[in-house]
Amino acid sequence: MPASAALAHVDVPRPPSDVTSRPRLVAALENRSPLTVLRGASGLGKTVALAEWARVTASTTVWVTVDPTRSSSTELARAALRALSRAGLTSPTGDDRLHPWSSVARCLSETTDELVLVLDDAASLSPDSIFDLCRTVAAAPRARAIAATNRRSAFDRDGLSLVIDRTVIGPDDLLFDIEEISRALRVDESDAADVLQATGGYPALIHAASKRSALGDDPAAAIEAASPAVEEYMQSRLEASGIGPDVLEALVRISVADAVDLASARALSGVDAIESPLDDAEAFGLGSWSNDRLFLFAPVVRTLLRRELVRSHADELPRLMNLAVEGALQRRAPLEALQLAMEYDDLPLASHVIMSGWSQLLDHHGPAAVRLLRRLPVSRLKDQPLIAMLLAICYNASKLRRLRGLQLMRVAISAANSRRTDVATTERVFIWAAESAALRVIGMSERAAQVAARALSLYRETPESVWQPYALEMPLLCTHLGISLYYGGREDDAIECFENAAAMAASRDLSKAFHSIALLSGIHALNGDMPEARHYAELIRESSWEQQQRDGYRGTFYRVAEALLAVEDGDVAAAREHVGVFGPHRSTSEHWATMGLAEAWVALHEGRAAAGLEQLESLRRLRRRETGSTHARHVLSRARTLLHLAVGDVAAARATLRHDARPDEFGTTIERARLAVVEGDASEAARLLAPKREIPQTSRQRAEAAAIQVVALRRTAGATAAAKAAVALGIQLDDRELTTPATLFAPDDVELLQDALATHAPGRPVTAVLPATSDRPRLSARELVVLRALTSGASLPSIAADLSVSQNTLKTQLRSIYRKLDARNRADAIEQAAKHDLLTDR
Repeated sequence: MPASAALAHVDVPRPPSDVTSRPRLVAALENRSPLTVLRGASGLGKTVALAEWARVTASTTVWVTVDPTRSSSTELARAALRALSRAGLTSPTGDDRLHPWSSVARCLSETTDELVLVLDDAASLSPDSIFDLCRTVAAAPRARAIAATNRRSAFDRDGLSLVIDRTVIGPDDLLFDIEEISRALRVDESDAADVLQATGGYPALIHAASKRSALGDDPAAAIEAASPAVEEYMQSRLEASGIGPDVLEALVRISVADAVDLASARALSGVDAIESPLDDAEAFGLGSWSNDRLFLFAPVVRTLLRRELVRSHADELPRLMNLAVEGALQRRAPLEALQLAMEYDDLPLASHVIMSGWSQLLDHHGPAAVRLLRRLPVSRLKDQPLIAMLLAICYNASKLRRLRGLQLMRVAISAANSRRTDVATTERVFIWAAESAALRVIGMSERAAQVAARALSLYRETPESVWQPYALEMPLLCTHLGISLYYGGREDDAIECFENAAAMAASRDLSKAFHSIALLSGIHALNGDMPEARHYAELIRESSWEQQQRDGYRGTFYRVAEALLAVEDGDVAAAREHVGVFGPHRSTSEHWATMGLAEAWVALHEGRAAAGLEQLESLRRLRRRETGSTHARHVLSRARTLLHLAVGDVAAARATLRHDARPDEFGTTIERARLAVVEGDASEAARLLAPKREIPQTSRQRAEAAAIQVVALRRTAGATAAAKAAVALGIQLDDRELTTPATLFAPDDVELLQDALATHAPGRPVTAVLPATSDRPRLSARELVVLRALTSGASLPSIAADLSVSQNTLKTQLRSIYRKLDARNRADAIEQAAKHDLLTDR
């Protein structure tokens, strides 16, 4: 064994014999970084962790204890040389006094073993000494340094990373975790988790409790029995810290909160220059700064300070508590704020916290919020309906608690719908927003829209100043109101909600604008307003939102927009990629029908109509009861109709329109007119689209109706008659950046439409998505009536009488029918009609 290895543990402190082994920390210290910073308050066990690591490491360990009164660079170099000399790694030379760092560098570079310089209590070192140390260690291939500090220091500066690679083991790492508590107290992980919740994993308390546990106490009793000893220890540290009465008074006021940032610490203490006293408190083990610059008292210290707060400042508690809650809300820690409010049993304040952090509590802290609120009796929840609603939503996520959730939801909704004056306007809107979302998710879209409309009306009537405290939550609240309104058929109100949400979020927190912008892009694309859809889609493309957002629930309508834009641009491969992200969400997302529409549209324009029908069928199997509702069948009827026409199944398209589409909507009229064109009855198509009570609701409907009118006019009245309609269609297609309305025909009709547009609005060639129908006989509506009458078997005089025409007129119509069907007689005509699917009523 080399001499250096034999002396590897000289000067290393010996860990207590009864200390709990912590392999996790040993592994963290045994790393390859040239510099490891072990930072934690006095009492968090840094020295014990280093001693345990030093006992097992194969590296040569040289321990350098820093003297706070001699912290210059030269003095640190000389201290390092003395330690290296005691380890037998160097001998004093005349050059040491004049150039000590050169001597340290020479020693480190000459060592043949892995060597670690350990600097304990290193926070007091000057920046120059730290940078000189790091430069020296970084240049030595087999040396590294570990610096233990009780507070932030120059070891944590960003600029140091330019000199040396660094690993930081912080205060949170020094706290005991569940596995270590389980081992220390000999309990299972469930009990260990409870201990962690009660103690924060504070090492001194766990160590003291482990001694009591060894005597046979259960974990709770061990902690309770150990607490006085730990409190006495911390009390002695408080007294030994030298903290003056003014600073101690400030710490007492700050202890109202578990964690504070500098702004909250200043507000609570009334001391602007509080940062330095908090640094001193960290150095003496009273608490520590977290990586995100929050000061956290050691649990036992907070207990001691809180007792003094309650004893001597009881009259200030409400004010201090409100300051602490607002501080937590300002740094977006609503769970912490809710915990404070419940700690002081202030339910109105808890309701304020819930409105301020509504989405974060539901998205990230549901189970924790339930733990804080679940013991509240219904008698108290009736006076705080927003708390009841939050609990209801959280309970509904669990099958076992769903009944309790429904009970609490009724409590909340009843209070919101009542004329009670003690329920604030803001609370009513939040409750109604949650109610409308719940109704929407279970398929009651019209009822959900009614509740959302009531919430939106109240929101509009309320002064902006009332909403100011909850401004961060308003974008998401308005977005969910808008979704309910959209699916309930109130699209204009929905778009207003989404636009308001996007504007509010953009002025405060752009991340909360994503959902509303995505919805706006998709809705505009579905409506055929492609310039607006492109604008909102580009906002998302050009921003830094994560891929997970774009591909998740909130990105659904963005993907719809991108897919529809790609189809209009002729890039069906890109469109397929965009709808491809729907796969994992088809079984769970409330937007399943919109996904189905987008998938069908892409399949239609890819020439994969049969695959598109199969996708709709798989969606039906996946969503089962939902797809069987009248509303769902109506939403998907247009997609099914077009896909059936694209595979040449006219009868199925006709049946879909008859059974699934709403007869009183203009969209249904468009598809009936398209079917008439496919069946060769252009005059019927023109009749259906003549000015009447129903009017187009979207740009896409206007363009598609105009395209059908142009085709029908060209077939019935000629090019001149269709010229005016063609000009209007060309303007619409150009303004709305649309091409697909001209593709939803058979090839001969697309060619005819392109010819009509060529003179007035030349554009790029388009491809027909419906199959050719040139071999299909084109009978007029009257001829179809006569043809179907032939199937009755009645005589011609009887048929003429039933149709109220003369026998000569009937014979003329029959000759035309026989000619078009290439039939020689009545039986032949019926056979040919059946072959071309002309006998089914439309």
